Amino acid sequence: MTRNESIHHNPELMYLSPTTREKAIMIAQELLQTRKISSSRAIRQAIEIAKSWAVKSIDRKVWKKLKFNEKDLL
Repeated sequence: MTRNESIHHNPELMYLSPTTREKAIMIAQELLQTRKISSSRAIRQAIEIAKSWAVKSIDRKVWKKLKFNEKDLL
């Protein structure tokens, strides 16, 4: 099994949404290419980064929706 195959078959990724999972896989692949770390460590770091990205993305969407609704009330 190659390093990239082990990334795609990691059970931790199955708990993420499809978009966040895709982001985590891309980040893990980048980490493996740019750093000398194990695939399991790359996946753990990538999942944390992707989760943070997802939360920020959702927060922005919610904020925009609240602002839009606020304008309707005024």
